[in-house]
Amino acid sequence: MKGIGVLIVLSTGLALAGCGGDNTTTFIEQTGSPAASSASASASPSASGSGSPASSTLPSTAATPIPNNLKVIIDSPDGSAAISSPVEVSGTASVANGAVLVVILDAAGTELGRATTTASASKPDFGHYDVSVSFSGAVAGAKGQIKVMDAATQKYYYFITVRFA
Repeated sequence: MKGIGVLIVLSTGLALAGCGGDNTTTFIEQTGSPAASSASASASPSASGSGSPASSTLPSTAATPIPNNLKVIIDSPDGSAAISSPVEVSGTASVANGAVLVVILDAAGTELGRATTTASASKPDFGHYDVSVSFSGAVAGAKGQIKVMDAATQKYYYFITVRFA
C-alpha cells in the first residue's frame, strides 16, 4: 500500500510540474527606426530542445505604437534620400479609418503629387501603410518634402526632407 501512495504522489507531482508556467518569450526588435524601437511579440520556445527561442514575427496587421505620442511616422524613404517618381513611402499610423494621405512638396511648399492608402489598422490601433506616389515638376538636386497625415482630418502629420533625383 505504501508503494501505491508514493506512486500517486510522484505522478501527481509530475502532472502539476507542467502546469501554470509562463512559457512565452518576449523579443525586442531594434532596427533604428522610431516606429520599431520598441516592437515586441510573444512566441513559444523552440520545440527543438536546444533552448533557443523560435523565430517570431508580428502579424501583418499589428504595429507598435510610435514613441512621443506621434500618430504618423515615415519609415521609408530615409530623410535626405534622393527620390524620383514614383516613390514608395511606408510607415506606421494610427488614424481615423486607417486612411493615410501622402503628399510630395517642393521647397516652396508647392504640391507635386499625392496618394492615399489605408493602413493595416485604424485608430486607436497602429497599422502599417505602404503606397507608391507619382509626382511631377521636381527640379533635380532641389530639396523637397514628403508629408504624411491622417487623410480624414489632415492632422497628425509627419514629414521628412528629401532631395529630388
